[in-house]
Amino acid sequence: MLAIVGLDLSGTSRRTVQPSLKSRHSLSPLFAMMKRSVGEFFIPYRAKRWMAQLYRAGGDSRWPQLVGETFLALVMCSLLFPELLVVIMSFSAGKYLEFPPSGFSLQWYRSFLGDPAWYAAAWTSTQVGAMVVILSTIVGTLAAVGLNRTLPHLRSFLTMVMLAPITFPAIIVGIATYLGLVKLGLLGSITGIVLAHTIGAIGYVLVIVSASLANFDPQLEQAAMSMRTGPLQTFIRVTLPLIRLGIIGGAVFAFLHSFDEVVITSLVAGISIRTLPLKMWEDIRHQIDPTIAAVATLLVLLPLFILMILFATGWRSTLGLQRARPATEA
Repeated sequence: MLAIVGLDLSGTSRRTVQPSLKSRHSLSPLFAMMKRSVGEFFIPYRAKRWMAQLYRAGGDSRWPQLVGETFLALVMCSLLFPELLVVIMSFSAGKYLEFPPSGFSLQWYRSFLGDPAWYAAAWTSTQVGAMVVILSTIVGTLAAVGLNRTLPHLRSFLTMVMLAPITFPAIIVGIATYLGLVKLGLLGSITGIVLAHTIGAIGYVLVIVSASLANFDPQLEQAAMSMRTGPLQTFIRVTLPLIRLGIIGGAVFAFLHSFDEVVITSLVAGISIRTLPLKMWEDIRHQIDPTIAAVATLLVLLPLFILMILFATGWRSTLGLQRARPATEA
């Protein structure tokens, strides 16, 4: 540093009166570096000054925040208002859908639970959803892990391909699935419906598990394998526990996707198999009674109940980690 500035402490004297052109060129990078360092040092102060100027320009008025909160509340009300109407009409005492109800009763919930056709449709949807969860969770999780270790350009292409069933219109996916199941001889069977639902459910599992893997530290796997742990044991004992919440979330969304699917199901179910959404659609076409509102209310409450369980599970896991950190530090 002293040599660059021009000071020499070696004991030899320099009698140069005027610096040469070469020394001037050697000093210019130093001054540029010093100027850049000083500029970087004052960047936070400039940002704070700009923020203060913007705040003073906007004033202390709370009107922008109030307008934004009001707009958000209106949007939420517009989204939840139809569900609220359905819930209220499900408790109607009349024989037809009406709002406001002439009276309140639980007879349509009893009608749903006591009708063998509704019960069979709900049981079919539950069976199909459970099998879809198993298949889509396994395939989607393995696909997410594999894509996480793939080259970025190839990863983007493969991800786009695997998400195509949930990005294309459902009718297009349904027609393609119908043609495929006809060739396989699985049209009108439980297996065919499970495969048709799994095609779309894999995308939800892939997205959620990939989000969990984005925060995963690969050095943990390297540390486990350095202790002579095989790849399979490393995946089971290290990777899976760390992305457990992502896998559970993907499985939940896969089940909800299967349980709510009606477009593709109507094309591949045939005439003998009826899932719960498909029976609701057929009853709406032929007869309208408050039983449909009762079933719709249960379908609205089902994902809310599952999401509450997921929230409680994630909260307990976070609380456990927070309790474990002080013990580890101690």
